[in-house]
Amino acid sequence: MDKRVLGATGLEVGVIGLGVEHLEAVQRNMDEVFDLAVSAGGEYVDLVYNDPTGIYAEHWRAIIPAVQRHRDSLTLAAHWGFVAHEPVDRCRECFELVLERVGNNYVEIAVLTMVDTEDVWQGWAQESIENLEGYRRQGRLGFIGLSSHYPDIARQAMESGLIDVLMFPVNLYQHREDTDSQVLLEAAEELGVGVVAMKPYYGGRLLHSEGRPTGISPVQCLHYVLSQPVATVVPGPRNAQEFRQALDYVEASEQEKTYAPLHKELTERLRGQCVLCKHCLPCPQEILIPEVIRCLDYVEHFGHGPGHDSTNRQRYADMTARGSDCTECGVCVERCPFQVDIIGKMRRAVEVFEARA
Repeated sequence: MDKRVLGATGLEVGVIGLGVEHLEAVQRNMDEVFDLAVSAGGEYVDLVYNDPTGIYAEHWRAIIPAVQRHRDSLTLAAHWGFVAHEPVDRCRECFELVLERVGNNYVEIAVLTMVDTEDVWQGWAQESIENLEGYRRQGRLGFIGLSSHYPDIARQAMESGLIDVLMFPVNLYQHREDTDSQVLLEAAEELGVGVVAMKPYYGGRLLHSEGRPTGISPVQCLHYVLSQPVATVVPGPRNAQEFRQALDYVEASEQEKTYAPLHKELTERLRGQCVLCKHCLPCPQEILIPEVIRCLDYVEHFGHGPGHDSTNRQRYADMTARGSDCTECGVCVERCPFQVDIIGKMRRAVEVFEARA
């Protein structure tokens, strides 16, 4: 596998890394996937779940034997905090537990999770970085990273000089016509910030539309991502079979990698699948339609494990307007370029999220 340098860290990593978010929490599965990654030269591993003792305890019990067995071959990115931005004391408690479990009481990178707003960057993130610098001085941490979905916040973080690594979504749908994201990746290269590309399949939407194959291959998705100035990409397989499909990139022909024709075909290929483009908004009932569908899709199609289920159920419960507020006026359906059955999705959201309430 080709290697690239992760910005100014000097760490050499394989272009195909491993995201563990969706891995089936069975030790045999973890062992097989990690064996594949290491044998192929894909040593970068993103350990997204920050708490080894909470709802992801089963995941950690299954993954730790593989991590420890391959520890000397891995570049580990452990997360500081999760989507709720827990208090810094809690983040520190979880980080200590992770350091104890992974081996050597050390991780190469600590990633601040989902820094997507100015308030989070100026508050929680700054306090967190001060704590992580302490770990770095102790020799228990190599570098500080940050994950974000918004170019303006990511740019602030990079230009501050406080982070070494940026985790950012790069894929055929979100990135291809997003000038701000393109400029961000170029700036990262100039600033020496290593970029780890996440969401290469756009949460699975590029591969499957409403449970049906789109005809777009993992190899095409990964080749698009790796044609950008990124160091590595972390697909999130469920099992060894899915990870092999990502590793097919290493031996794929140029014809198999070609993605250019897909630019003109994406709308047709993704027909029926919500891609969060937000053309449906505003809703007369003030329903955040893409967010409702995103929660529904994660529970029914993309997410796996108790954490995804509970997180998305809570997000739905916290919405001020939900599927049950839909009057079926049809305005959103007329606007949707992908012909999504939005009204049907709202009805399904009521069945999935509100029937149990």
